[in-house]
Amino acid sequence: MGPDKTNEVNTEKRMNLLIVLSTLYLGGAQKVACILANGLSERHNVTIAYCFDSGRVLPFSEKCSFRKLPDYNKNAGLPIKARFILKQIRELKALKKELNIDVSVSLGNVSNLINVMSKSKDCIICSERSNPEKSWGRLYFLTKLSYRKADHIIFQSEQIRSLFGERICRKSSILKNPIMIPALASERRAKKIVSLGRLEAQKNHSLLIRSFARFYEQFPEYSLHIFGEGKLKNGLQQLIASLGMSDHIILEGNDPAVLEHIRDAEMFVLSSDFEGLSNALLECMAMGIACISTKCEGSVDVIRSGKNGLLVDIGDEGALTRALCALAADPGLRRQLEQQAREDMKAFDRSVVVDDWERVIRACL
Repeated sequence: MGPDKTNEVNTEKRMNLLIVLSTLYLGGAQKVACILANGLSERHNVTIAYCFDSGRVLPFSEKCSFRKLPDYNKNAGLPIKARFILKQIRELKALKKELNIDVSVSLGNVSNLINVMSKSKDCIICSERSNPEKSWGRLYFLTKLSYRKADHIIFQSEQIRSLFGERICRKSSILKNPIMIPALASERRAKKIVSLGRLEAQKNHSLLIRSFARFYEQFPEYSLHIFGEGKLKNGLQQLIASLGMSDHIILEGNDPAVLEHIRDAEMFVLSSDFEGLSNALLECMAMGIACISTKCEGSVDVIRSGKNGLLVDIGDEGALTRALCALAADPGLRRQLEQQAREDMKAFDRSVVVDDWERVIRACL
């Protein structure tokens, strides 16, 4: 499905491209947008429109331009948020006309909504980053509304695309996330297990914490390091303390250089209840860190359990504990998973994936 890559498109035309994001700060969508923007800006005029000014830590190219949209207090009530979203739509539409935008690419639920509602003469491409049925809840209908109005939709997995009807699937593609890692994993490893992700319910860090506490009874030389920030931080800290794990489970907060700081880890764990396709998982696989993931969307597309990683059932504390123990007890298995994962992740190389995205963007024109 989606644009036929064999169709001839004008590969000479320099396009005016707009990328719509919620923020420029750390996050899976932001990492993807940064790599895409940098790659596309070598051949096209790229502008990034964003709402929340949380700081810019990702290495965006100097060739990219940036425009700030109106923001609002994320804790505000729905009427206030709706008023500001309408203002964002008006300003984004004016920006598209001002810059004569050819194609607008948005990543994320609200970004997709304001992108389609601000359509001018541009082609609209929405990129789904998660499972909207779970992330939007009762507002899931807004996703369907957005995708009906979009010219094209990019999904990360067939499982997510299957949530939508034929009308939307006909104008969609499944594209990989481009990944960029600073270096491979270290030759010498510490007895360290890591996890990367927002401290939100979706990521289910409490499952990982409880599983690690059970794992620690057999392997007390290990520590667990969780990188990320979020509203559940205090509750997770209390859970860690109640399990007597305060010296062995560390909430590290956000770290712009996190990939550098986890190179010596023996294992990475993704304990999420749902995902689109986790950038953190892809990055750790590409670095050559043995990975364990729940069977969430996206992960089941890239992990062949026992070959390049391990999969466990969502929410299964016992299965996750057993997977941790299996890797701790068998260095040979860890090395096997690491080597195959590095090989498999070559398909996610940024140059290859950026070219795939560009072909879809051109075909939409």
